[in-house]
Amino acid sequence: MRKRILWFILLTILLIILNQSVIAGIEENHSPEAGTQKYSSLSSDLLQLLDKSLCPPGLSPDDIMKSMESNHQIRRNDEGDWLVHITIELIDNETSKKILPFLSHPIEDPSYNLISGWATSNNLSVLGNYAGIRSITPVFPPAGSGSLEVLPDDLTTPDIPGTLWKTKLSTDLLQLLDDSYLSPGQSRADIMALMEKTGEIRIEDREIEVRISAKTKPTTSPSVFEQFFSQPALDSVYGRISGWISAENITNLAMQEGIVSLVVQIPPRTSKIQTEGDYLLMTRDFRNTSGLSGEGICVGVISDGVDGLESLKKIGELPNVTVLSDTIGGDEGLAMLQIVHDIAPNASLYFHDRGSSQIEYVRALDQLIIHGCNIICDDITYVEPFFEDGYIAQNIIDRILSYNILYITAAGNFAKEHYQAPFNGYEEQGYLWQNFNGSKGRDLHFSVSPGLAGHVILQWDDRVGYSSNNYDLFLYDESGREIARSVNLQDGDDDPMEWVRFVNNGDKIKEYTVKVVQAAADEALLEIYVLPLSGRSVIMDPYTTEDSIFGQQAVKQAIVVGAAAPDPKNITVQEYSSRGPVLIRHPAYELRKKPDLVAPDHITVLTGTMQQALFSGTSAAAPHIAGLAALIWSVNPNFKESDVRRILLNATSTEEESWNATYGLGIPRAFNLTIPNSTHNMHWLPLINGCSFEPRTNDPVEKITVYPGWNMISIPFPLKLGSTARIFEVINTVHHTIWRFNAAKGSWNAVKPDDTLLQMDVVWIYSADETSLNLEFDTTSVNQTMKQLHPGWNPVGVPGRESITARELLSPLTDSWTYVLVFDAKTQEFRPSIINGGAGTYSPSRLLYPSEGWWIYMTRPGILFPVC
Repeated sequence: MRKRILWFILLTILLIILNQSVIAGIEENHSPEAGTQKYSSLSSDLLQLLDKSLCPPGLSPDDIMKSMESNHQIRRNDEGDWLVHITIELIDNETSKKILPFLSHPIEDPSYNLISGWATSNNLSVLGNYAGIRSITPVFPPAGSGSLEVLPDDLTTPDIPGTLWKTKLSTDLLQLLDDSYLSPGQSRADIMALMEKTGEIRIEDREIEVRISAKTKPTTSPSVFEQFFSQPALDSVYGRISGWISAENITNLAMQEGIVSLVVQIPPRTSKIQTEGDYLLMTRDFRNTSGLSGEGICVGVISDGVDGLESLKKIGELPNVTVLSDTIGGDEGLAMLQIVHDIAPNASLYFHDRGSSQIEYVRALDQLIIHGCNIICDDITYVEPFFEDGYIAQNIIDRILSYNILYITAAGNFAKEHYQAPFNGYEEQGYLWQNFNGSKGRDLHFSVSPGLAGHVILQWDDRVGYSSNNYDLFLYDESGREIARSVNLQDGDDDPMEWVRFVNNGDKIKEYTVKVVQAAADEALLEIYVLPLSGRSVIMDPYTTEDSIFGQQAVKQAIVVGAAAPDPKNITVQEYSSRGPVLIRHPAYELRKKPDLVAPDHITVLTGTMQQALFSGTSAAAPHIAGLAALIWSVNPNFKESDVRRILLNATSTEEESWNATYGLGIPRAFNLTIPNSTHNMHWLPLINGCSFEPRTNDPVEKITVYPGWNMISIPFPLKLGSTARIFEVINTVHHTIWRFNAAKGSWNAVKPDDTLLQMDVVWIYSADETSLNLEFDTTSVNQTMKQLHPGWNPVGVPGRESITARELLSPLTDSWTYVLVFDAKTQEFRPSIINGGAGTYSPSRLLYPSEGWWIYMTRPGILFPVC
């Protein structure tokens, strides 16, 4: 009997323990912070990819995967396995050596401890448990700041007899297929000859092809019909597909259920389309009276793509454009270039796509600088901190201050896709939830058009990397079902940020509900953006127009441009154009006066498929200011960035104290420009950038320009076998000795004709005149050498063929170097020092160039390795 009682007591205790464990598990899985201890470096959505128990109720990792795939954050490899695009932030002093093997297509910025790349599920699991990683988050695609809306063709057809499919065809297509639709006395041969003349028909080897544009039903993707076309171009947003189609296939295509209409693609007018902004800014008359055209000024554009560039060059709509990279696709960059060219027709144009991560964006910026761009214009907004300068913003500040560039950026189209307010909680289910106090109740609502995907981003005013206030974000569909959650843990060393994604795969507008819970936090200032991937807008309730600018658009030194309706008499800012002022909390409180200017949008341009389109949004406004800046700079190429900036802002005739949060200082008009006729007696404002040197141009590494006087030349790459110092015999040294410095011994040595020159060797050579020195390199790349650096001053150069920032090249030396001094042979002076930890002119973000020697001061020994 005693044994039975003892067993009963033990069983009861076990059941109690088991019941408490189950209850604790249920509470853990239903709390906002469920699962945050496993893979502590992974963001909430990445955790949901790996662990079904962390997904919102009713959803699985497959659902999360589909959502991320719609937002271009997941892709499939050839085997069908998924890879996710991630950004990794390492802890201090951790290297990427052990991380890179787990990523495909990695790209890194060691100076900011950042790596981005694509990871499989297995590799993501491994990385999530790696102790040297601070955080892993998905890469957010940039939000658009403009849209191209193809102008509708005349789709009406005459009321003529025929079968149903014939009603879909334009008259000229019907005439190609049926004689009964021809005018009296006209033959199909006449029609074909005429259309061939106008570029609408081409005939090759008796194969007749017609260039047509097809409109599809909203429920049918244009991609379904690609097989009918050669060289197809499609727009899924507007249900269009165009291209060349065999005349024999026109009937078959028209009979397809998903086709609404087929029309001949009429080529654009041969006279150039001129942006309406050319009249509104009065730049056309200004060019005629002043003779200025932007000649000698390089303008770089960063956007999505330049699809159709060659077609626009053939018809004279664009001149030659130097395309440094075009891997993203699209034609918004093409539209921006057209506007710059219309305003400043003789400016040199450069283009680089925005890349697929923040790191790639900064490299795009550097490439444009390397290629000599004076002005850089972008329309890209990556997700960055809302209350402080983030990675891109910091790099842009460095480049503006270091390289005398004028940086012009679209303000963004987020005025009605933004919310900001202090936390104001109401209690529900034991938690405090934000009371948004909109017209539809206590929660935030937004509506999304069919086919649109994007992100909801929540941030609050803690410092990035130091947040101890813990908020969580939830998203619900129209039925009230939770479809996404973000429950990252903030406990003192985390980012104040949560995000969820949405996608409307249906054929009707969908409404979503956003809720924010105070998981464990003091009251903070909350800020939310709903960011669709395209330039199309969402309808948000409630929204806050004030302070709807963030990222590089908030940089003080940038010129930020909003969008105004094309009205020559009044300034009417578009309702979607982002407003200021910009609230900055860290490192100190600021209210930044952004935007600076506004310019017109709703501008007519040509798309990559040769169709006229209305270019809307701040993406269309910003290039107008870039073109006007090029006109100003072409007055005097020796202007500083601050000179051009001052002249631009003064052209609004608005005093600085009259700045307005909606339109900044207003629209600059060309006839308000005050430009001195000479450089004498000019009283400029203090230089914003503090720069007192002219950056080098992008000279070919194999051909060194030697200037009159002393030159400090570095050998950037191993020379061809057998090469000696006799390569300098082409230089008229006027019998001056050629010198090099031995840092180990602290002594100068004369260079003899048969001395061997190694990679990173530096020589001092005098030249009587300007001449060119050609270098022949060893193409095997097997003879690259390292450079031993000694305490004190060392002469050295870039160990490779590409320009590189001092920060990137010298990062392996950590704090063992203090100064870099670059000798400018053209001016016969040293440029301002590059200082380890310096900013602005003295920042390590300055570029170092191949073949240009420089001095580096070392506090202890180090080694410089070849890097490129």
